[in-house]
Amino acid sequence: MRGTWQDTYTARRRVFSDGQCEVSVTKDRHFVGPAITRKPRAKRGESEKREENDDDAGRRAKKKVRECCKAIGADRMVTLTYRENMVDRDTALKHWKAFCRKLGKHKQFHYVAVIEEQERGALHFHVAVAGRQMYALLRSIWQGILGRGDDGQQMGQVNVRDPHKFGFGKNGAHKLAGYIAKYCSKQMQCRGLDQKRYFRSKGIVVPEVDTVRLHCTTMLGAVQAAFSIAAQYGLEGVQSWLNNGLGVVWLSTAPRPIGQEMECPF
Repeated sequence: MRGTWQDTYTARRRVFSDGQCEVSVTKDRHFVGPAITRKPRAKRGESEKREENDDDAGRRAKKKVRECCKAIGADRMVTLTYRENMVDRDTALKHWKAFCRKLGKHKQFHYVAVIEEQERGALHFHVAVAGRQMYALLRSIWQGILGRGDDGQQMGQVNVRDPHKFGFGKNGAHKLAGYIAKYCSKQMQCRGLDQKRYFRSKGIVVPEVDTVRLHCTTMLGAVQAAFSIAAQYGLEGVQSWLNNGLGVVWLSTAPRPIGQEMECPF
C-alpha cells in the first residue's frame, strides 16, 4: 500500500579466514511512495547533535576494530604502559609511531591498537596481535624509546596476555576482539572530535559481507535465521546480542574449521 511503511528483515554474514563468523539480522523499514526529502547534513563539528554524532562515531570505530582484529586472527593483547602519569596524547603517539617503526625493522607487525585513558588521565596502549610475541624485543624497544628516569629506573613496561588470561579459553579470539574494541566507545578528554580512535597496520583485509533478504516477518524468525546461519561455523562459545525494540540480533562465533555444522538450538 502506497504511503505506508513496510518491515522486512535482512541477514548479513561476514566469515573470517580462521572460521570466525559474524551474523546480524536487522529489521529494515521501507517507505512505499514518493521519496522523502532529507535535510542537508551539517558541516563537521557544527551539528546540533554533536554528542549523538560522537557516540555514533564511537560505535562505528568499535565495529571496525572488532573486524580488523578478527581479520588478522588476533589472539594476544600487548599493553604498553608508562611509569609516569603520561597525559599528553601527541607525545604518546610519537612514542607509538617510533615503536612501530623500530619493531617493523625486525618482524612483520600486524596490529590493531587503541589508547585507553584512565580516570586520572594516564594513557597507555592496548595492541591486538596474532601469535606468540618476542617479549624481550617488545620490551627492549619500548623502554629504549622512553629512556630512563633520573634515578635510572625504566620509564615504561610491556605486558603480553593471551586469551587464557581473560578466561576466554583457546577459542576466545572473537571475545578478545570485543574486549579491545570496547575502548573505542569510551569518552576521552585527550581526544578531539576529529582525532583517531584506533590505529591499525597496513594491509589488513576485512572479508566482504554476504547479504540476503529474509522472508520472515517476526523477531523470532529473525533470531532463528541468525542462529541457523551461524550454526554452519559452530555455536560453541557464541556471543549474542538482541534488541527487540530496534529489531536487531547479532551473533559472533569462535574460530572453528569450516564445515563442522551444528543445528539451531531452537
